[in-house]
Amino acid sequence: MSEFIQYLIESSVCMAAFYLLYKIFLARDTFVMRNRIYLLFSVLISLLIPIFSFSINQEPTAIVNQFALDPVYEFKTDLVGGMEVVKESFQIETISVLFLVYLLGVVFSFVRISKHLIGILKTISANEIEIKQNLKIVSVQENTSPYSFFRYVFLNPRLTSESDKKHILLHESVHVKQFHTLDLIFVEIVKVLIWFNPFIYFIQRSLIEMHEYLADRACITSGNDRIEYQNTLVRNIEGRMNFLLTSAFNSSLTLKRIKMIKKIKSSYLSNLKLLAVIPVICLSILCFGFKDMNMEKPTLLSVTKSDYKFPIEAGNNVKITSVYGKRMHPILKKEKFHRGVDVAAPMGTPIYAVADGVVKKVNSKFTKGKGYGRFIIIDHADGISSLYSQMASYSVKEGEKVKKGEKIGTVGSSGISTGPHLHFEFKKDGEYVDPMKYLSPQIAQ
Repeated sequence: MSEFIQYLIESSVCMAAFYLLYKIFLARDTFVMRNRIYLLFSVLISLLIPIFSFSINQEPTAIVNQFALDPVYEFKTDLVGGMEVVKESFQIETISVLFLVYLLGVVFSFVRISKHLIGILKTISANEIEIKQNLKIVSVQENTSPYSFFRYVFLNPRLTSESDKKHILLHESVHVKQFHTLDLIFVEIVKVLIWFNPFIYFIQRSLIEMHEYLADRACITSGNDRIEYQNTLVRNIEGRMNFLLTSAFNSSLTLKRIKMIKKIKSSYLSNLKLLAVIPVICLSILCFGFKDMNMEKPTLLSVTKSDYKFPIEAGNNVKITSVYGKRMHPILKKEKFHRGVDVAAPMGTPIYAVADGVVKKVNSKFTKGKGYGRFIIIDHADGISSLYSQMASYSVKEGEKVKKGEKIGTVGSSGISTGPHLHFEFKKDGEYVDPMKYLSPQIAQ
């Protein structure tokens, strides 16, 4: 859901950038077909850029494994974690509300466009139709300006003189031949999906302008008197269009259309301004296309259990007392997440390195009966680190290389504990993982 909302936002930002480029560089030119294509392209490319993601292969960065050791720190971590859960829950609820509002807008927009489409179809079925010049002329009774929908041209014969009718049919035939209705349907569908984005409405308005300019130009270049055609526009200025998805002979664009008819043709060099779209596309791709800049992390179980040795050998009075996951803390008497494995064993039982590695930390400063007590951290291959705590003594030093199965210390009860045991944790690529996924102990639980 959040990914879809992100997509809508990114596509809206792209659309805004393309439309602003249009208004700054292209809108005042007389190359209206070019502008029509650009506006349609800007909508399409804005929808596509956030969909596609590109990746740049880079060497994965080594992640330092750091263990949380102090129980006070753990409590703070739990508290912060709880706050994060509340924050995440709030974010989920906010996203859900936003998505619900978005869906309501989609439904409203869809009902709106459906209502107009049904209105057009009813108008077609309820009135007489005359076929002329490959057009289907629908004689309507309402006081509306002439408009077209695909091959259908709607006009009121009582309010339209023969002279005006000639110009109107020629004008609407251009809309039909150039498939302007398809443009409008495409934009209306996009409006249903991103109804909240004001720039899609700006683009639609500009696109309708281009349609009218194209039809006006075709009428003028076909031999019609320029002044007479402009007078036809003025005479129809009182009418108004009733439906979406239609191209109207008259609209609020009348004054702009007359100015465009009189306007001097732009220089072909002005087409060079289209080059400005290249950096906009590149910037959009850089911002929204490159989703993953790093290589994928290796899978969690990139090694087999045979690569690791359980840190304590089976024997009398040796057993696993607590595993990875939620549990009732034996001292705090509250449910907490246990990030490792506890192995009860007699005091002085040897502890072994689970695999080859380098001793990263030997804790020499600890308070008896608090925290993890004496502990050792060893870095291994494949981004894995192991922690051994509650120890009674050490057999290694910091920076020393150790081999799999080498003794590193003995079992004790040096930290917060109910008895001698080893508390053992695993981290891979900065994340706590269940040690039992890597170990095959021959010890009862």
